Amino acid sequence: MTRQRIDWSQLWYPGRKQPFTPEEMARAGNDPPSATLLAVAAVNLATPAFVTLLLAPATQTARLTAAFAAVAVLGTALGRWLWWRPWRKPLMQAHWVLSLVMVAFALGIRWRVEDRADREVVMLVVGLGIGLLVLLGWFLVVWRAQTIEARLREQAEREKSIEMARRLAAAQIEPHFLFNTLASLQHWVQTRDERAAPLLAALTGYLRATLPLFNHALLPAGQELVAVERYLAVMQARMGARLRYTLDIEAGLERALLPPGLLLTLVENAIAHGLEPQLAGGHLRLRARRQGALALFEVLDDGPGPSADMQDGVGLGNARQRLALNFGPAARLQIGPAPGGGCLAEITLPWREATPA
Repeated sequence: MTRQRIDWSQLWYPGRKQPFTPEEMARAGNDPPSATLLAVAAVNLATPAFVTLLLAPATQTARLTAAFAAVAVLGTALGRWLWWRPWRKPLMQAHWVLSLVMVAFALGIRWRVEDRADREVVMLVVGLGIGLLVLLGWFLVVWRAQTIEARLREQAEREKSIEMARRLAAAQIEPHFLFNTLASLQHWVQTRDERAAPLLAALTGYLRATLPLFNHALLPAGQELVAVERYLAVMQARMGARLRYTLDIEAGLERALLPPGLLLTLVENAIAHGLEPQLAGGHLRLRARRQGALALFEVLDDGPGPSADMQDGVGLGNARQRLALNFGPAARLQIGPAPGGGCLAEITLPWREATPA
Protein backbone atom coordinates (compact mmCIF):
# COMPACT_ATOMS: atom_id res chain seq x y z
CA MET A 1 0.00 0.00 0.00
CA THR A 2 1.44 3.35 -1.08
CA ARG A 3 1.74 5.89 1.71
CA GLN A 4 0.25 9.26 0.89
CA ARG A 5 2.64 12.18 1.20
CA ILE A 6 1.67 15.51 2.74
CA ASP A 7 1.77 18.45 0.35
CA TRP A 8 3.25 21.08 2.67
CA SER A 9 3.08 23.70 -0.09
CA GLN A 10 -0.64 23.95 0.63
CA LEU A 11 0.27 25.93 3.78
CA TRP A 12 1.57 28.94 1.80
CA TYR A 13 0.41 28.18 -1.73
CA PRO A 14 -3.03 26.57 -1.37
CA GLY A 15 -5.36 25.22 -4.00
CA ARG A 16 -5.27 22.87 -6.96
CA LYS A 17 -1.92 23.03 -8.78
CA GLN A 18 -3.04 22.42 -12.36
CA PRO A 19 -5.71 24.65 -13.92
CA PHE A 20 -8.84 23.05 -15.32
CA THR A 21 -8.97 23.01 -19.10
CA PRO A 22 -11.78 24.90 -20.89
CA GLU A 23 -13.27 21.52 -21.82
CA GLU A 24 -13.27 20.37 -18.17
CA MET A 25 -14.89 23.61 -17.03
CA ALA A 26 -17.52 23.29 -19.75
CA ARG A 27 -18.28 19.70 -18.71
CA ALA A 28 -18.26 20.05 -14.93
CA GLY A 29 -17.84 23.70 -13.93
CA ASN A 30 -20.28 25.75 -16.00
CA ASP A 31 -22.79 26.19 -13.17
CA PRO A 32 -23.11 29.65 -11.53
CA PRO A 33 -23.12 30.02 -7.72
CA SER A 34 -26.41 28.84 -6.27
CA ALA A 35 -28.78 31.20 -4.45
CA THR A 36 -28.25 29.18 -1.26
CA LEU A 37 -24.47 29.59 -1.42
CA LEU A 38 -24.78 33.34 -1.99
CA ALA A 39 -27.25 33.68 0.90
CA VAL A 40 -25.01 31.73 3.30
CA ALA A 41 -21.97 33.82 2.34
CA ALA A 42 -23.91 37.07 2.80
CA VAL A 43 -25.16 36.06 6.26
CA ASN A 44 -21.70 34.95 7.39
CA LEU A 45 -20.18 38.26 6.28
CA ALA A 46 -22.98 40.51 7.51
CA THR A 47 -23.21 39.03 11.02
CA PRO A 48 -19.64 39.85 12.21
CA ALA A 49 -19.85 43.24 10.49
CA PHE A 50 -23.04 44.11 12.33
CA VAL A 51 -21.65 42.99 15.71
CA THR A 52 -18.43 44.96 15.11
CA LEU A 53 -20.35 48.15 14.31
CA LEU A 54 -22.32 47.81 17.54
CA LEU A 55 -19.13 47.49 19.62
CA ALA A 56 -16.98 50.03 17.75
CA PRO A 57 -16.54 53.64 18.89
CA ALA A 58 -19.37 55.86 17.72
CA THR A 59 -16.90 58.29 16.12
CA GLN A 60 -15.70 55.58 13.74
CA THR A 61 -19.05 54.06 12.73
CA ALA A 62 -19.16 55.87 9.38
CA ARG A 63 -15.57 54.90 8.49
CA LEU A 64 -16.14 51.27 9.50
CA THR A 65 -19.37 51.10 7.52
CA ALA A 66 -17.58 52.39 4.42
CA ALA A 67 -14.72 49.98 5.04
CA PHE A 68 -17.09 47.00 5.35
CA ALA A 69 -18.91 48.04 2.19
CA ALA A 70 -15.61 48.25 0.30
CA VAL A 71 -14.52 44.86 1.65
CA ALA A 72 -17.87 43.34 0.63
CA VAL A 73 -17.63 44.73 -2.92
CA LEU A 74 -14.02 43.57 -3.25
CA GLY A 75 -14.85 40.13 -1.82
CA THR A 76 -17.81 39.73 -4.20
CA ALA A 77 -15.68 40.63 -7.23
CA LEU A 78 -12.85 38.32 -6.23
CA GLY A 79 -15.26 35.52 -5.33
CA ARG A 80 -16.95 35.64 -8.74
CA TRP A 81 -13.53 35.71 -10.42
CA LEU A 82 -12.27 32.71 -8.43
CA TRP A 83 -15.50 30.78 -9.06
CA TRP A 84 -14.52 30.36 -12.69
CA ARG A 85 -10.78 29.88 -11.89
CA PRO A 86 -10.60 27.49 -8.91
CA TRP A 87 -6.89 26.73 -8.87
CA ARG A 88 -3.68 28.01 -7.28
CA LYS A 89 -2.47 30.87 -9.45
CA PRO A 90 -5.71 32.90 -9.47
CA LEU A 91 -6.09 32.33 -5.73
CA MET A 92 -2.62 33.68 -5.02
CA GLN A 93 -3.27 36.63 -7.33
CA ALA A 94 -6.40 37.38 -5.32
CA HIS A 95 -4.40 37.17 -2.09
CA TRP A 96 -1.87 39.65 -3.44
CA VAL A 97 -4.69 42.03 -4.35
CA LEU A 98 -6.09 41.79 -0.83
CA SER A 99 -2.63 42.37 0.66
CA LEU A 100 -2.12 45.52 -1.44
CA VAL A 101 -5.57 46.77 -0.47
CA MET A 102 -4.73 46.19 3.19
CA VAL A 103 -1.48 48.15 2.91
CA ALA A 104 -3.17 51.01 1.08
CA PHE A 105 -5.94 51.12 3.66
CA ALA A 106 -3.44 51.13 6.53
CA LEU A 107 -1.62 54.11 5.05
CA GLY A 108 -4.88 55.95 4.48
CA ILE A 109 -6.07 55.36 8.06
CA ARG A 110 -2.74 56.54 9.45
CA TRP A 111 -3.19 59.87 7.70
CA ARG A 112 -6.93 60.36 8.27
CA VAL A 113 -7.48 59.12 11.86
CA GLU A 114 -5.56 61.14 14.39
CA ASP A 115 -6.51 59.29 17.56
CA ARG A 116 -4.27 56.27 17.99
CA ALA A 117 -6.86 54.14 19.84
CA ASP A 118 -9.47 54.74 17.15
CA ARG A 119 -6.88 54.06 14.47
CA GLU A 120 -5.99 50.72 16.04
CA VAL A 121 -9.65 49.72 16.30
CA VAL A 122 -10.31 50.53 12.64
CA MET A 123 -7.15 48.74 11.54
CA LEU A 124 -7.98 45.67 13.60
CA VAL A 125 -11.50 45.46 12.21
CA VAL A 126 -10.42 45.92 8.60
CA GLY A 127 -7.53 43.48 9.06
CA LEU A 128 -9.96 40.87 10.38
CA GLY A 129 -12.24 41.53 7.43
CA ILE A 130 -9.40 41.10 4.90
CA GLY A 131 -8.23 37.96 6.74
CA LEU A 132 -11.77 36.59 6.59
CA LEU A 133 -11.82 37.18 2.82
CA VAL A 134 -8.51 35.33 2.47
CA LEU A 135 -9.89 32.32 4.34
CA LEU A 136 -13.17 32.39 2.42
CA GLY A 137 -11.27 32.55 -0.88
CA TRP A 138 -9.14 29.58 0.12
CA PHE A 139 -12.16 27.51 1.15
CA LEU A 140 -14.07 28.57 -1.98
CA VAL A 141 -11.28 27.49 -4.33
CA VAL A 142 -10.62 24.19 -2.53
CA TRP A 143 -14.33 23.29 -2.31
CA ARG A 144 -15.04 24.35 -5.88
CA ALA A 145 -12.04 22.42 -7.26
CA GLN A 146 -13.01 19.28 -5.33
CA THR A 147 -16.59 19.58 -6.59
CA ILE A 148 -15.47 19.85 -10.22
CA GLU A 149 -13.01 16.95 -9.80
CA ALA A 150 -15.78 14.81 -8.29
CA ARG A 151 -18.08 15.63 -11.22
CA LEU A 152 -15.35 14.74 -13.71
CA ARG A 153 -14.75 11.42 -11.96
CA GLU A 154 -18.47 10.71 -11.95
CA GLN A 155 -18.69 11.51 -15.66
CA ALA A 156 -15.71 9.26 -16.38
CA GLU A 157 -17.34 6.39 -14.48
CA ARG A 158 -20.61 7.06 -16.28
CA GLU A 159 -18.91 7.00 -19.67
CA LYS A 160 -17.12 3.79 -18.70
CA SER A 161 -20.45 2.20 -17.72
CA ILE A 162 -22.03 3.33 -21.00
CA GLU A 163 -19.13 1.85 -22.95
CA MET A 164 -19.38 -1.48 -21.10
CA ALA A 165 -23.16 -1.60 -21.62
CA ARG A 166 -22.72 -0.76 -25.29
CA ARG A 167 -20.20 -3.55 -25.79
CA LEU A 168 -22.44 -5.99 -23.95
CA ALA A 169 -25.35 -5.07 -26.22
CA ALA A 170 -23.21 -5.60 -29.32
CA ALA A 171 -21.90 -8.92 -28.04
CA GLN A 172 -25.40 -10.09 -27.19
CA ILE A 173 -27.13 -9.20 -30.47
CA GLU A 174 -24.61 -10.33 -33.07
CA PRO A 175 -23.58 -13.91 -32.07
CA HIS A 176 -27.10 -15.18 -31.33
CA PHE A 177 -28.57 -13.77 -34.53
CA LEU A 178 -25.62 -14.67 -36.77
CA PHE A 179 -25.43 -18.24 -35.51
CA ASN A 180 -29.05 -18.97 -36.40
CA THR A 181 -28.85 -17.17 -39.74
CA LEU A 182 -25.62 -18.86 -40.81
CA ALA A 183 -27.02 -22.23 -39.80
CA SER A 184 -30.03 -21.65 -42.06
CA LEU A 185 -27.81 -20.38 -44.87
CA GLN A 186 -25.52 -23.42 -44.63
CA HIS A 187 -28.46 -25.80 -44.78
CA TRP A 188 -30.00 -24.04 -47.77
CA VAL A 189 -26.71 -23.99 -49.66
CA GLN A 190 -26.18 -27.69 -49.03
CA THR A 191 -29.72 -28.51 -50.20
CA ARG A 192 -29.47 -26.08 -53.13
CA ASP A 193 -32.48 -24.16 -51.82
CA GLU A 194 -33.26 -21.11 -53.95
CA ARG A 195 -33.79 -19.10 -50.76
CA ALA A 196 -30.03 -19.16 -50.02
CA ALA A 197 -29.10 -16.30 -52.39
CA PRO A 198 -31.75 -13.82 -51.07
CA LEU A 199 -30.78 -14.69 -47.51
CA LEU A 200 -27.09 -14.11 -48.21
CA ALA A 201 -27.87 -10.74 -49.83
CA ALA A 202 -30.05 -9.73 -46.86
CA LEU A 203 -27.38 -10.82 -44.37
CA THR A 204 -24.70 -8.83 -46.23
CA GLY A 205 -26.89 -5.72 -46.07
CA TYR A 206 -27.50 -6.28 -42.38
CA LEU A 207 -23.77 -6.56 -41.60
CA ARG A 208 -23.00 -3.38 -43.55
CA ALA A 209 -25.62 -1.51 -41.55
CA THR A 210 -24.80 -2.89 -38.10
CA LEU A 211 -21.01 -3.29 -37.97
CA PRO A 212 -20.40 0.47 -37.42
CA LEU A 213 -23.55 0.81 -35.31
CA PHE A 214 -22.00 0.22 -31.90
CA ASN A 215 -19.10 2.60 -32.38
CA HIS A 216 -21.17 5.39 -30.81
CA ALA A 217 -22.79 5.90 -27.42
CA LEU A 218 -25.77 7.57 -29.13
CA LEU A 219 -26.80 7.64 -32.77
CA PRO A 220 -29.67 9.05 -34.84
CA ALA A 221 -32.72 6.83 -34.98
CA GLY A 222 -32.48 6.88 -38.78
CA GLN A 223 -29.30 4.77 -38.67
CA GLU A 224 -30.87 2.36 -36.20
CA LEU A 225 -33.98 2.04 -38.39
CA VAL A 226 -31.83 1.10 -41.40
CA ALA A 227 -30.32 -1.71 -39.32
CA VAL A 228 -33.81 -2.77 -38.19
CA GLU A 229 -35.00 -2.95 -41.81
CA ARG A 230 -31.97 -5.07 -42.75
CA TYR A 231 -32.65 -7.36 -39.79
CA LEU A 232 -36.30 -7.74 -40.80
CA ALA A 233 -35.22 -8.50 -44.39
CA VAL A 234 -33.02 -11.34 -43.08
CA MET A 235 -35.79 -12.69 -40.88
CA GLN A 236 -38.31 -12.52 -43.71
CA ALA A 237 -35.90 -14.43 -45.93
CA ARG A 238 -35.78 -17.08 -43.22
CA MET A 239 -39.48 -17.09 -42.26
CA GLY A 240 -41.01 -16.21 -45.60
CA ALA A 241 -44.71 -15.30 -45.55
CA ARG A 242 -44.90 -16.15 -41.84
CA LEU A 243 -43.39 -12.75 -41.04
CA ARG A 244 -45.26 -9.56 -41.86
CA TYR A 245 -44.15 -6.17 -40.61
CA THR A 246 -45.02 -2.46 -40.81
CA LEU A 247 -42.80 0.53 -40.09
CA ASP A 248 -44.79 3.63 -39.08
CA ILE A 249 -42.22 6.39 -38.54
CA GLU A 250 -43.29 10.01 -38.05
CA ALA A 251 -41.39 12.53 -40.18
CA GLY A 252 -38.40 13.95 -38.32
CA LEU A 253 -38.04 11.03 -35.90
CA GLU A 254 -34.98 9.83 -37.77
CA ARG A 255 -33.03 12.69 -36.10
CA ALA A 256 -33.82 11.59 -32.54
CA LEU A 257 -30.81 10.23 -30.64
CA LEU A 258 -30.97 6.87 -28.87
CA PRO A 259 -28.54 4.16 -27.71
CA PRO A 260 -27.46 1.87 -30.57
CA GLY A 261 -29.10 -1.53 -30.81
CA LEU A 262 -32.06 -0.52 -28.64
CA LEU A 263 -34.74 -0.97 -31.31
CA LEU A 264 -32.91 -4.02 -32.68
CA THR A 265 -33.18 -5.66 -29.25
CA LEU A 266 -36.92 -5.05 -29.03
CA VAL A 267 -37.60 -6.19 -32.60
CA GLU A 268 -35.47 -9.32 -32.11
CA ASN A 269 -37.32 -10.12 -28.86
CA ALA A 270 -40.69 -9.64 -30.55
CA ILE A 271 -39.79 -12.07 -33.34
CA ALA A 272 -37.87 -14.61 -31.24
CA HIS A 273 -40.41 -14.81 -28.39
CA GLY A 274 -43.63 -13.76 -30.10
CA LEU A 275 -43.77 -14.58 -33.80
CA GLU A 276 -41.16 -17.18 -34.73
CA PRO A 277 -42.44 -19.90 -32.31
CA GLN A 278 -45.93 -19.67 -33.88
CA LEU A 279 -46.60 -21.90 -36.86
CA ALA A 280 -48.54 -19.13 -38.56
CA GLY A 281 -45.98 -16.46 -37.66
CA GLY A 282 -47.52 -13.05 -37.20
CA HIS A 283 -47.36 -9.32 -37.72
CA LEU A 284 -44.84 -6.90 -36.21
CA ARG A 285 -45.32 -3.16 -36.14
CA LEU A 286 -42.74 -0.52 -35.26
CA ARG A 287 -44.12 2.96 -34.53
CA ALA A 288 -42.17 6.14 -33.75
CA ARG A 289 -43.55 9.58 -32.98
CA ARG A 290 -42.73 12.75 -31.09
CA GLN A 291 -44.80 13.91 -28.15
CA GLY A 292 -43.68 17.37 -27.00
CA ALA A 293 -40.23 17.07 -25.45
CA LEU A 294 -40.31 13.26 -25.67
CA ALA A 295 -39.59 10.69 -28.37
CA LEU A 296 -41.75 7.54 -28.28
CA PHE A 297 -40.95 4.21 -29.94
CA GLU A 298 -43.31 1.20 -29.85
CA VAL A 299 -42.76 -2.38 -31.01
CA LEU A 300 -45.98 -4.45 -31.19
CA ASP A 301 -46.49 -8.07 -32.15
CA ASP A 302 -49.57 -10.29 -32.23
CA GLY A 303 -47.89 -13.25 -30.54
CA PRO A 304 -48.90 -14.90 -27.25
CA GLY A 305 -47.96 -11.85 -25.17
CA PRO A 306 -45.14 -11.12 -22.70
CA SER A 307 -43.90 -14.00 -20.58
CA ALA A 308 -43.31 -13.75 -16.86
CA ASP A 309 -39.50 -13.91 -17.17
CA MET A 310 -39.20 -11.50 -20.11
CA GLN A 311 -38.79 -8.44 -17.85
CA ASP A 312 -35.65 -9.95 -16.29
CA GLY A 313 -33.89 -10.80 -19.56
CA VAL A 314 -30.29 -9.73 -20.15
CA GLY A 315 -31.13 -7.79 -23.31
CA LEU A 316 -33.91 -5.73 -21.75
CA GLY A 317 -31.89 -5.19 -18.58
CA ASN A 318 -28.97 -3.89 -20.62
CA ALA A 319 -31.30 -1.66 -22.65
CA ARG A 320 -32.75 -0.11 -19.48
CA GLN A 321 -29.25 0.47 -18.09
CA ARG A 322 -28.11 2.27 -21.23
CA LEU A 323 -31.25 4.40 -21.26
CA ALA A 324 -30.68 5.40 -17.62
CA LEU A 325 -26.97 6.15 -18.17
CA ASN A 326 -27.60 8.33 -21.22
CA PHE A 327 -30.92 10.00 -20.38
CA GLY A 328 -31.49 9.61 -16.64
CA PRO A 329 -34.81 8.77 -14.95
CA ALA A 330 -36.86 10.50 -17.66
CA ALA A 331 -36.20 7.55 -20.03
CA ARG A 332 -38.34 4.41 -19.66
CA LEU A 333 -38.65 0.99 -21.26
CA GLN A 334 -41.89 -0.82 -20.52
CA ILE A 335 -43.05 -4.27 -21.63
CA GLY A 336 -46.68 -5.29 -21.37
CA PRO A 337 -49.65 -6.83 -23.17
CA ALA A 338 -50.71 -5.08 -26.35
CA PRO A 339 -54.30 -3.96 -26.88
CA GLY A 340 -56.08 -6.79 -28.66
CA GLY A 341 -53.43 -9.36 -27.73
CA GLY A 342 -49.73 -9.79 -28.19
CA CYS A 343 -46.85 -7.85 -26.68
CA LEU A 344 -46.14 -4.12 -26.59
CA ALA A 345 -42.67 -2.71 -25.87
CA GLU A 346 -42.58 1.06 -25.31
CA ILE A 347 -39.54 3.33 -25.17
CA THR A 348 -39.96 6.89 -23.89
CA LEU A 349 -36.94 9.15 -23.78
CA PRO A 350 -36.19 12.91 -23.82
CA TRP A 351 -35.93 14.38 -27.28
CA ARG A 352 -32.34 14.95 -28.31
CA GLU A 353 -31.69 15.79 -31.90
CA ALA A 354 -28.61 14.87 -33.86
CA THR A 355 -26.72 17.96 -35.00
CA PRO A 356 -26.11 18.22 -38.74
CA ALA A 357 -22.64 17.15 -39.82
